[in-house]
Amino acid sequence: MSQGHREPVDCLGRISTAQFRLLTGWPKTFSRTRGVLRTFCADCGTSIAYLDQGLPEELYVTIGFFDHPERFAPQAHAYWDMKLPWVEFRDDLPRVGRYSRRRDPAVGNPADR
Repeated sequence: MSQGHREPVDCLGRISTAQFRLLTGWPKTFSRTRGVLRTFCADCGTSIAYLDQGLPEELYVTIGFFDHPERFAPQAHAYWDMKLPWVEFRDDLPRVGRYSRRRDPAVGNPADR
């Protein structure tokens, strides 16, 4: 179960923080884990993105938030060790046990904070 979104599957697009710009409004934020900031729509509560202090140049945006989500084909299945037993994907993408990106070791992994 995705701890950030409380759903069995999340689809997030990784982009550079310099490439992302909100056109209107400003999201609300929430943090349950030191160094991780989650954002969501202040009006409807829809999840928008998360920032991880261990990945300062990257922003993970929920795929449904993009204007053209079809432009972001999946590259891997992360957190594979945490999937529900009935979740299956019939593809050849890599299965990564936990985090798919190397984080700044000075900050550590969110699960260890």
